[in-house]
Amino acid sequence: MSDPSALLPAPPETPSAPLPPWERLHHAWDALTRWGKAQAGPLGAALVGLLTFLATFGPGALAPWRLGWLIRDDFSQHLLGWLFFRQTPLGLPLGATPNYLHPLGTSLGYTDSIPWVGLLLRPFSFALPTDFQYIGPWMCLCLMLQGASAAWVARRMGASTQHQWCVGGLLVLSPVLLSRMTFAHEALCAHWLLVLLVGLHLIPQRDARDAKQALGMGLSLCVFAAGVHPVIAAMTLPLALSLCARTALERKLPFTWPALAAVACFASVLGLFFAFGYLGTGIPVSATEFGDYSSDLTTLFNSIGHGEIRWSRFLPPLPRNGSQNEGFGYLGMGGLVALVIVLGLMAREPRRILSLWRRWVPLTVVALGLAFFALSWRITFQGVQVADVSALYRPVLKWVEAFRSSGRFIWPLHYLLLVGAALALPRLVRPSLAPTLAGLLLLIQGLDLNLGEGRRAQGGGRWNTLPSPALTEAAKGRKHLALYPPQMHDGSGRGCRAGPMDFHRWAYRAYRLGLTFNSGYVARIDDAKAQTYCLGMDAEIAAGRLDPETVYLVIPVRVRWLQKIPGAHCTPEDGLWLCVYNEPPASSVSGR
Repeated sequence: MSDPSALLPAPPETPSAPLPPWERLHHAWDALTRWGKAQAGPLGAALVGLLTFLATFGPGALAPWRLGWLIRDDFSQHLLGWLFFRQTPLGLPLGATPNYLHPLGTSLGYTDSIPWVGLLLRPFSFALPTDFQYIGPWMCLCLMLQGASAAWVARRMGASTQHQWCVGGLLVLSPVLLSRMTFAHEALCAHWLLVLLVGLHLIPQRDARDAKQALGMGLSLCVFAAGVHPVIAAMTLPLALSLCARTALERKLPFTWPALAAVACFASVLGLFFAFGYLGTGIPVSATEFGDYSSDLTTLFNSIGHGEIRWSRFLPPLPRNGSQNEGFGYLGMGGLVALVIVLGLMAREPRRILSLWRRWVPLTVVALGLAFFALSWRITFQGVQVADVSALYRPVLKWVEAFRSSGRFIWPLHYLLLVGAALALPRLVRPSLAPTLAGLLLLIQGLDLNLGEGRRAQGGGRWNTLPSPALTEAAKGRKHLALYPPQMHDGSGRGCRAGPMDFHRWAYRAYRLGLTFNSGYVARIDDAKAQTYCLGMDAEIAAGRLDPETVYLVIPVRVRWLQKIPGAHCTPEDGLWLCVYNEPPASSVSGR
């Protein structure tokens, strides 16, 4: 017989009393502790990234108000793009910077200033110091995310916490990434995007939920990469598409899911390229010298990087062409040893490896295809040409020229081999040996890398002092600071190059004075518009016409042109001549 009390209505619940503040704090601390233990692998690997950054650049690089170390190489280009952008209203394309290279203008994308970061900080610019940089913090974050991403993938593959730390550390010590940092290419340091995408191919997809998560992450990484750098996006997109193919082969979802995800990835990158002004603005995306900045067939074990810096203490450098430093792909001694061990173990279990073909075949095809593009049309071995495949590129040359530094596309293969070897170890050896072996590989990698050589590339000048009293006085009531002749050009040499090459210090002074500036170095420039402006400036001065709203900084050999113009006043200014024009008063007209 059933219990009669079961038919009675349940008594109303008494609301629990709110917890005291110290108990709430205790619960929050417990939750944070549990989360920290669960994420110990990625957090520890991120710490390795932080320590590596501090060892390479020093803590001063993390100070947002320190700009002096950035007045060198491409760092100054990227910094000036952000500084001028923060003084302009938001507009289209996203990141438009009309006050730099004025009157042509440019954008965060073409100054390689990491558009997403600049746009995120722009609304808070009023609260940021006048001297503010995010280059150092960004590079540190990239190193930390590199380690955390690799460790997260290892955790998803079942690795122990110690093994996760070692995998993350091995990826942090990627010579390819560290080389980019020491040579002022911070936007190209987002290699953690590639690490995550390679890892997503290798992580098992056990059910529909795993498959949807992989597709969602692939799409998110494409969106983010499109606002970091077009080269990073051009690698992320094919890797995301191959992830869609892998997901379709796994059949955990209907085919429409990976198909729609592939369309979304392609559409998002293309749409954001238009939104950021890489496309659709009339600025040519092509560049010259395609094939010079390629990769050599020996790149994975050639330790020579940018500037002839030797990154290995163990392996001797191999010959290559000087411009092939863009195709630097050295795995490091630890990575090479891991690769040899894994290939040997895989040869013992071919059936087991072939059974996992859905995971690695789409990724391998894409990585090898991008590596072939990295070799360009002139394939070399130790710097000597061994093949000419220019016929393959001739029909699409105007498109591939946009990525003239084709050697960079060796990176997906670099990370496939490095990540794949590090993650395959626990599955090919006894689990108890995997952490020890991974730790040994990390030690070999750390001993091999010559970080002291990398630090040689950090030296640079310093930002000049504030504008002089004379320049400050001349700028009052005026809107523009103009070098004459201008110095505006891009990586292919297009534009006007008759002006002084130390334009950076004058650009910084224009920024401090709130003036536009007519010179600079950018990734791409409209040569026709640049020539029209520069020749037009010559014509205006030759005709005796000066702009009263412009402060002119003139090279000595041309100052006499301006001194002849009535109303022009010129004085020496830090190696140049400072000239302003005051319109003479209109002559009085007598009448009856």
